[in-house]
Amino acid sequence: MYENFYRFKEKPFSLTPDPKFLYLNKQYQGALDHMLYGIKQKEGFMVIAGDVGTGKTTLCRCLLDRLDENVEVALILNPMLSDMDLLRNIVQDLSIKSLHARQPVGVVEDSATGEEISIELEADAFSSDDLKKVTTSWINGASKKELIDALNVFLLDQHDQGKSTVLIIDEAQNLSLAVMEQLRILSNLETEKDKLLQIIFVGQLELNEKLKLPTLKQLNQRISIRYKIAPLSQEETDNYISHRILVAGASSQVGFAKSALKEIYKYSNGYPRLINLACDRSLLAGYNNHADVVDRQHVREAIQSLLGEDNKSGFIKQFLQKQWPLLASLIFFIAGLTLFILAKTNPENINLSLSPEKIVQKVKPSARPQATSGISKKSVSPEPSVPKSDQSKIVPAPVIEKSVEATITPPQEKTRAVQSSVSTTSAPTKIQKPSNAENTVPLGKQEGNYRIQVYSLKTQAEADEHVANLITAGFDTFWKKAVSAGQDWYIVYVGPFKDLNSAKVNLKALRFSGRKPILLSVSTAS
Repeated sequence: MYENFYRFKEKPFSLTPDPKFLYLNKQYQGALDHMLYGIKQKEGFMVIAGDVGTGKTTLCRCLLDRLDENVEVALILNPMLSDMDLLRNIVQDLSIKSLHARQPVGVVEDSATGEEISIELEADAFSSDDLKKVTTSWINGASKKELIDALNVFLLDQHDQGKSTVLIIDEAQNLSLAVMEQLRILSNLETEKDKLLQIIFVGQLELNEKLKLPTLKQLNQRISIRYKIAPLSQEETDNYISHRILVAGASSQVGFAKSALKEIYKYSNGYPRLINLACDRSLLAGYNNHADVVDRQHVREAIQSLLGEDNKSGFIKQFLQKQWPLLASLIFFIAGLTLFILAKTNPENINLSLSPEKIVQKVKPSARPQATSGISKKSVSPEPSVPKSDQSKIVPAPVIEKSVEATITPPQEKTRAVQSSVSTTSAPTKIQKPSNAENTVPLGKQEGNYRIQVYSLKTQAEADEHVANLITAGFDTFWKKAVSAGQDWYIVYVGPFKDLNSAKVNLKALRFSGRKPILLSVSTAS
């Protein structure tokens, strides 16, 4: 379509293995030199390996053009054959005649000398079509021994005439183990000094791995020449494209911009087959826009058409628009899960308190009233729970009835109001304690009718530590001393709270941090 527009004699980037388009860089020239050397020196086996699309088949075609008439070649393009089918293909490609065809068809007597002369029917007596039918006929009906014997005689004749015989097998990685073993046996056809048959394996990189199998150890040891074909570099890719354009039409003025060449290499990674595809579609895009220079945009359009992506950026944008609610939900879920894990692993550093007092007084804590004298209380003795090893002891909250006032007998109980003065990690935590309460204080006189019991501890040191941790987490905290069954208990509270809602918010926050708080209602005596 674009050949006339760009004045090409033929398509410059066809996928067919045309040897005249072969770009002989250093490695392709090296592969050819290795194969020609192996044929000339009558080496046994040779292996040319390369990844998919590196131009191995084109290299084989170029080798055939380089060989002279003294070399007979059998080219196997379909390796998915049995050992018998492979023998038949080799014999047929080399046009080997049956041994029986050389037998004399008659005997005549020379009238002058009286000697008997055997008459052999030569191949020239047949037309080319007839000879082909005869050759094909005997090959299809011959046994393996007959085929090998005929091949051996042919190879010896070639050697006596100073000629060589080469067998090239493309896509050799697909050969079965039985066929590869048959080829090893064929390599035994040799003289004392020379191999009669040179076999070249051309295949993908898996061929090298296959040859390492234990069952192919003998074959692998007979390989004398190995060569690997790698993809092209960026510079070689640029030269490859220029070479093919020059071969397709020297008068063509079309060119590829430097940015387009970089885009082609980025897509192809230097594989000639992919380069051909990208360049062919890029020239078509340039032709549609009547452009003399193929730029990056043309190459991108070509690559998108090859990948089946008409508008990749539009597709991504459309996907984000449709899936954005789901992505947002997923982000919030991950954030919540992360917060939950942090609260479980290090709850003291998580501040989830949302009470109105916290919102108003984040820096300045609310002051606790000092205990007043002159009011007697009944001692409230909470029932301690079973102690847990290495953990704080938690006891059920004491039951306080509306008509009963608790009595605190000094100096057995200390009322501890903690003035919140905990700084950040850059400053040490300070807990302000009021002086020991010598007088009794009615519970109802404290600020608020609700408080949360968090811990019941046996020592004051434990109480101080937990109070400090809770203040660091942002809770208003204090402890009180109580006696139960002759045991001193230090009960850590969060609060007090004036309304039930504030108390419930802090209760949920404490539970979320992994603690087991108990909400208490303190009634004022009438």
